[in-house]
Amino acid sequence: MSEWKEYHPVVKIMIIGAFLTHLVDGMIVPYFAIYLGKYTNLSIAEIGFIIGASSITAMFGGFLGGTLSDLIGRKVMISSLFLSAFILLGFAFQSFGILLIILTVVKGFTLSLFDPCSKALIGDLTESDKRMKVFSVTYFCRNLGFAIGPIIGIILGLQVTSAAPFYIAFGIFLSYSLILNILLKKYNIQRISGQQENSSIRSSIKAVSKDKVLLLFLIGGLLFTTVYGQFSVTLSQYFYQDFKSGIEFLGILWSAHSLTIIVLSIPFSKFMEKRTPLQSVVIGTLLSSAGIIGFAFSLNLFTFILSMVVFTMGEIFLIPAQYAIIDEITPNHIRGTYYGAVSLTSLGSFFGPWLSGFLLSEFNSYIMFLFLTVISLSSVVFYYWGNRLNVTEKTIKETKISM
Repeated sequence: MSEWKEYHPVVKIMIIGAFLTHLVDGMIVPYFAIYLGKYTNLSIAEIGFIIGASSITAMFGGFLGGTLSDLIGRKVMISSLFLSAFILLGFAFQSFGILLIILTVVKGFTLSLFDPCSKALIGDLTESDKRMKVFSVTYFCRNLGFAIGPIIGIILGLQVTSAAPFYIAFGIFLSYSLILNILLKKYNIQRISGQQENSSIRSSIKAVSKDKVLLLFLIGGLLFTTVYGQFSVTLSQYFYQDFKSGIEFLGILWSAHSLTIIVLSIPFSKFMEKRTPLQSVVIGTLLSSAGIIGFAFSLNLFTFILSMVVFTMGEIFLIPAQYAIIDEITPNHIRGTYYGAVSLTSLGSFFGPWLSGFLLSEFNSYIMFLFLTVISLSSVVFYYWGNRLNVTEKTIKETKISM
């Protein structure tokens, strides 16, 4: 990659860091619900609730991270990585169930502080015409790390309930925080600018209350994240409860998920350029829903992988289309507020794991997957409704101007 030499050294280490941190994520995330089930007395529904609660703290951390990046600069990034390292180390203390529960909730907050600051810093240190490329490379490295992580876990012979991945995660996060801190000091980077308008939860809620189109899109996004926000937890709960003989499939499935994104993102993005965001949402929802139904009836590794590939193909359409839909209705002078409002859809990542666990424990996996499919398809209704209302409002405005 010829551009690599032109990147700032701090940007380079952040790209490498994105790969390594997501590599250990790949060793941990697919089995995390099973890990908690083994070392706590929580039911499947309660595990879903606790993991979902980490999404709530992550939402607050995301809002706070953007503000803190302006106030205390690089310190928030280093503190986020440093604290996350010791939180991950805490998961190795398997005998303390209550500690595992507390750490699960807190880790979402500390990790979420890093992301908005890192994006802003990359923007600061990269020329405007190269930023999109840097973000694309970072996204690619994240998915590559998450794809390789489970495979490394299998090669190392790590058990599903092993504490070893947490020790590895501790070492990587701690090393990353120390190296990044040294580089930031070396290049005298104290503050992080490049942020768009900072948004608060209050300003985001206010924007939603005034804009019905935004509200409809956010309801669609909330339903979306309820299903897809932490689908790794849903699958982990399913394998732990109903398909124990296939638990070892989980790592392979999430490697297939990341590899599908890596291979198909570019050709799919070209396909999407010729279609409206709403059309991409419809295509993506149909594909992902087909994948979810496929999981319900899969009985062997091949059919699980096939279902995961179809599910991921839908996700590739859905995620960028969601942001494109919001971007179409976002006024430039309050762009930060509108994107902050989008963060409210992460509440779906709280409801999703709890709902999946409840349906699985009270009914069965077929009901769970069917219900998730219905929720997924329902999201399209709100996107369509919002899009139609947006077109109507534009037409009325244009008519008034012409008169």
